[in-house]
Amino acid sequence: MFKSIILYKTQGDFAVTERVEAEVVVAGGGPGGICAALAAARLGKKTVLATDRPVLGGNSSSEIRVWTRGATGAGNLYGEEMGVWGELKLRNLYLNQEGNPVFWDDVLLEQVLSEPNLKLYLNTHISGMETDGKGRIAWVSGFQMMTEKELRFEGAYYIDATGDGSLGAMAGLPYRMGKESRDTYGESFAPVEEERATFGSTLFFFTKREDHPVSYIAPDYAYPRETIEELLGKGGRIANEKMDGCDYWWFETGGMADTIREAQEIGLELKRFTAGVWDYIKNSGRYDADCLTLSWEGNMPGKRESRRFITKKILTQQDILEHRAFEDGAFYGGWYLDFHPSPGFKTEEDNCTQIPVQVYAVPLGCLYPTCDSNLLFAGRDIGVSHVAFASTRIMNTCALSGQAAGTLAARCIELGKRPGDLEAEEIQGVQQTLLRNDMMIPGIRHREERDLAREAGVSSSGAECRGALLETGTFSLSDGGILVFPRRAAGTEFLVESGQTTEVSYQCYRSDVPSRLALGSRVGTMKTVIPEGKSWVRFPIPEGVADGFITLEFSENQSVIFATGEEQLTGFLLGREDSPRYCYPCLKLPDGCGLYGESNVVNGYNRPWREPGSWMSGPAFGEGGEFPWIRLDFQEPKTVREILVFFNPDLSRELNSSRASMWDDHHKFLPRTGMPPELVRSAVIDGILPDGSRREIAVLEENWRRTWRVLPPDGITVTGLILEIRGTYGASRAEIFEICVY
Repeated sequence: MFKSIILYKTQGDFAVTERVEAEVVVAGGGPGGICAALAAARLGKKTVLATDRPVLGGNSSSEIRVWTRGATGAGNLYGEEMGVWGELKLRNLYLNQEGNPVFWDDVLLEQVLSEPNLKLYLNTHISGMETDGKGRIAWVSGFQMMTEKELRFEGAYYIDATGDGSLGAMAGLPYRMGKESRDTYGESFAPVEEERATFGSTLFFFTKREDHPVSYIAPDYAYPRETIEELLGKGGRIANEKMDGCDYWWFETGGMADTIREAQEIGLELKRFTAGVWDYIKNSGRYDADCLTLSWEGNMPGKRESRRFITKKILTQQDILEHRAFEDGAFYGGWYLDFHPSPGFKTEEDNCTQIPVQVYAVPLGCLYPTCDSNLLFAGRDIGVSHVAFASTRIMNTCALSGQAAGTLAARCIELGKRPGDLEAEEIQGVQQTLLRNDMMIPGIRHREERDLAREAGVSSSGAECRGALLETGTFSLSDGGILVFPRRAAGTEFLVESGQTTEVSYQCYRSDVPSRLALGSRVGTMKTVIPEGKSWVRFPIPEGVADGFITLEFSENQSVIFATGEEQLTGFLLGREDSPRYCYPCLKLPDGCGLYGESNVVNGYNRPWREPGSWMSGPAFGEGGEFPWIRLDFQEPKTVREILVFFNPDLSRELNSSRASMWDDHHKFLPRTGMPPELVRSAVIDGILPDGSRREIAVLEENWRRTWRVLPPDGITVTGLILEIRGTYGASRAEIFEICVY
């Protein structure tokens, strides 16, 4: 249990001072803080989560309503962020398919309150601390509104997920605000000279259409319509009656000010501007807005940037664009290098410049300072250059940094060490813990020695070896297109149709994780002849290309049409570079390629990396036969205390926290309208006992999670395990990425 001690009371019980003892203290209730706290608590550490807001979620909460985005939203296929954050997003999809931001608040609160090792303190502003003067914190204190309590939190480790880096600043740790010069890190996208300017803050409004006219009289503080008319249209800044919510991300200002000290003035300026824009939409006579009204208007701006701390490793532009590997890699990013002009809506510069990047690793060294400190960072304040920050600032990446920080804190407590003192094997232990808890660390396999599945024999009811043959739609190359497939399946035949014999040319790219925007390393230019009529066609690639995903970028061809189907084979996608909507090509797999063999579940990857990496059964559901199954057999009886299974929630599609009722096409956003068809809905695990009999260990019903964790009471001694898939959310094939047994 948490230990809470009342230190003293003042007159009339006012201002009670209470001491709370924990192991990990997390300040900040945004994505980074939530994931840090849940990660530490789930690893058995008594954890406090203190936030100065009445709701969780930070910029994604119903107070601010920025939708969560990340690697997949920037075109990285199979890049959707999972782990603790993915679990929260899948829970939200299951309960809140309309994307209501209020219900997103409820999902976050539900999961935090359900964790027994985690104690939540809302409305608590951390404003004081005691340190040894060298960066080590003895305690932090804060005032909780409404309870009139002064709270003192004492822990072994502290995690600053405040966004503004408030704890780090109070501790006297070095940080930067603004833009480093080009020479500081040799970054070509940095300004020539250092600048104090940052990205600004934003305020949204949401609209709804009534069945009757609704008038609007602007408050006196609103920008006049003449001023709004002068600002609109410059740098792509558009407003109209069809836009809503996050469409107005460019309502941005404050980057030329101090986004911390002048936060109130920035917020009031945004109120003036948003009121002026709404007045212009309603009353300028240029829009069909008579029946429109505001359903919600923000009062707390969403902040993009303030302090970034000097940590052991500073992530830079080169690290991202060259997607460098790190020995202490801990999580990943994949959002654009997304630059916004610091003057915001008051400049004629383009409202943003987005440079696509491939998935890249971020090391543990970005999460802790260079001194001997017990403070870690998570979220916007981690150690990155301003250029790298243009990508890492996105909320999905902030969430992953939180899980990494919480995991690092828990491990350091267990070892009795500071992060900078960890040996190589101990860092690998942190990485393996992260991987077990559904983090992707680019290029690093999940290889725990205690995993019994590594040495098991694996068999199944059968693996997909034919392909996707049922044709239900088409995809034309009239505007070009991209086709993604694994190098291992380079002999795949695709069903195409042409009105005439024609030659198709295409560029070939290779990547570890495919992207529709940052296509990868170009490996050659190829051509192939498509005969008249409908036929199965192979698209050759250059010889000697390393294993990975191949992306073919087709030139326009008015004659050629691909046949497509309804069901996805992981690793094969067809689409366009400028669209998040993907098709599933009809295809025949090469004989003997074994792409979806059962051995994939013990290969150390729990999601696509250089190939699909999953076991996929042949079509089974609804055929009246046995359910698809996969089996692990041990050479001798083993006592099993934990079973971990990784499912497929379709990692090629964005999974957002919330959305407005309408959105502009420039977001390149495609909402999920139901649970992923590929996700396993129901399953059962049986144990094979030493006498050869079977015993049911666990049953899964109405699953919404990516991972299934089974903890047999007191363990069970078996010679094998059988996982039988009883149903999915629509797919006719069962799919499993990884099975671990401890």
